[in-house]
Amino acid sequence: MNLRTRFALSAALAVALGISLGSLALKEALKAHLIRQLQQELEALLQVATPRVVQDEEGLPRFSLDRDLLSPLLPGTLLLLVGPSGLLDAVGLLPPLPEVEALARGEEKGYLVREVPLETPGLRLLAARDLKEVAQVMALVDRLLPWAFLLGVGTALASAIVLAGRALTPLTKATQTAHLLAAERAWKRRLPHPASQDEVAQMVAAFNRVLDALDEALEVERRFAQEAAHALRTPLTSMLGHLERGHLEEARSQAERLRELVDRVLLLARAEADALERKGVELDTVAFTEAEILRPAFQKRGLTLELDLPEEPCRVLAHPAALQAIVVTLLENALQHTARGGKVTVRVHGNQLTVENAPSHPNPGTGLGLRLVQTLARAQGGSVHLEAGAGFRAKVCLPPYPGA
Repeated sequence: MNLRTRFALSAALAVALGISLGSLALKEALKAHLIRQLQQELEALLQVATPRVVQDEEGLPRFSLDRDLLSPLLPGTLLLLVGPSGLLDAVGLLPPLPEVEALARGEEKGYLVREVPLETPGLRLLAARDLKEVAQVMALVDRLLPWAFLLGVGTALASAIVLAGRALTPLTKATQTAHLLAAERAWKRRLPHPASQDEVAQMVAAFNRVLDALDEALEVERRFAQEAAHALRTPLTSMLGHLERGHLEEARSQAERLRELVDRVLLLARAEADALERKGVELDTVAFTEAEILRPAFQKRGLTLELDLPEEPCRVLAHPAALQAIVVTLLENALQHTARGGKVTVRVHGNQLTVENAPSHPNPGTGLGLRLVQTLARAQGGSVHLEAGAGFRAKVCLPPYPGA
């Protein structure tokens, strides 16, 4: 069942429920109004009839019949004079006597009765109205309500189908366009924004933002593939050259470098898949160990490597191999992009690692290495802040180890 049909059926169901409840309320309100109107007419009739209760020649209470008393007596309306012994007198189009006597005793249920006591003890004046007319009106209402119900539900269903079709037309167009974009893999194109500012427009805007994010992710992946290919090509070409010249030791060194690059690419893939398990690692120890391993390379290039490490261990919540890759990558980036005679400073403060080099090479590097650092830091709940100027500074902040 499509959305348009569900919307139409839901609207029809809501209207049906509303009409049903409204009809019942209207029926009861109409009945109460008719009863209240009859009660007012009976009370007015009692006020007219009370002064007209007199005694006849035998001293018995009777009605004094005149025009003022008889004119308010509509068909179905009765005036009864009831004493301690029963019915004494009655005025109106009287039903059979047993029915009138039952009405005087209060046993007849088909009438609306109002009464007032008279000055004579035990004497009561009753005004009664036959409820057959009310019953006829209510029966007519009962016959009309089903037709009104069907007419209302049918109108609501037809209107809901038309309105749903109009409201969902932009959604249908957006869906067709989305299928076309997917079939053509046209990630640069966007869904047309509808003119109305409603939920459909919000959905289209959200989908376009998803396409923007997808396009950005694809662009990042394209850059990553280019950077990875460039990073792997250099040691691979060098290794092939050494093999052709028979320099096996140099070829083995380049193969080791190639293996390290592949390991870092795999680590990057694991980080982007959120598959890194973290534990407590001493940040200062990792920084010191990797810096000392690379110190000969810095000295060979005429660079000064300076360490600023705390006396107390600085434990962070990190993946050991990922943290090691971050430190090594930042050091190698500084090694490759610091001008000869420059200085590289490695500083650890709390849960922050800073690698700063100056003066910087004209091209400080923004390729696979820094991409690896940023991705690994985010995967471990950390952040990376890069600053470029006369020199280049990379600051990595990782979550502190609980209890450290």
